[in-house]
Amino acid sequence: MKQAFASARWIFLGILVLVWGQEVSSWAETPPLQKIIDRTLAHDDERQKLLQKMQYDQTADIDELDGKGDIKRHETLEMIIYPGGTPSMKIVSVKGDHIPTDPDQAEAQEKGRDVEGNKNTFTLRQLVDRFTLTLAEVTHLAGHRAYVIAFTPKPDQPYKDETEKVVNRLHGRMWISADSYDVLQTEASLAEPVSIAWFLATIPKLDFHYSRPDISKTFTPCQVRITLQVQALVVGFHQRQVVDMKNFKSRR
Repeated sequence: MKQAFASARWIFLGILVLVWGQEVSSWAETPPLQKIIDRTLAHDDERQKLLQKMQYDQTADIDELDGKGDIKRHETLEMIIYPGGTPSMKIVSVKGDHIPTDPDQAEAQEKGRDVEGNKNTFTLRQLVDRFTLTLAEVTHLAGHRAYVIAFTPKPDQPYKDETEKVVNRLHGRMWISADSYDVLQTEASLAEPVSIAWFLATIPKLDFHYSRPDISKTFTPCQVRITLQVQALVVGFHQRQVVDMKNFKSRR
């Protein structure tokens, strides 16, 4: 019996040493933080150039929520996005609760622009100068070795509008592929409530999630999810947007 326990102990210690060795090796092969950021930005710049010549399908599920987070009203926008085109988007369909059979196209276009604006606010280039970045860990995500970059707000950052004011108060993490320098995932939320509209309203909650687990090609399906809550003296606002992007192809 003692021999069995002794053997089990040595097996356990062997596994522990092996795992620890792999972890140390993983960190030893990790480039400096600035080099990770520079490579990721360069890779993303190249993708953005290519994206200007493409189009893709985009579905935005917009949920109006009550105080408990339950859905009060649902709407789905089907769009085709032309990143470098004029116009930059086409509304294909508008479906959902209390939607007329012939929905107002101007209103639909405005909602589409709102979705696009929210989606493009949380990029690495937006974060670099506004936040303190640290390499939190080296891990694996969706089968990829990944650098986890943590970001926290720098104090007293200037802002041009209320969107930038809100972005300046975010904190979170970004997972970057150690092989391709693609952004695999981003999670962000408000570090503290933010006052807007001359202090007449407050944003107590903003959660952002980006996910692109398949990076086998330059452009693959990805998803953005944003939950926003606004509190004001008279009315409140609580909304969730889930945006799916797929079917990337050269623009016609």
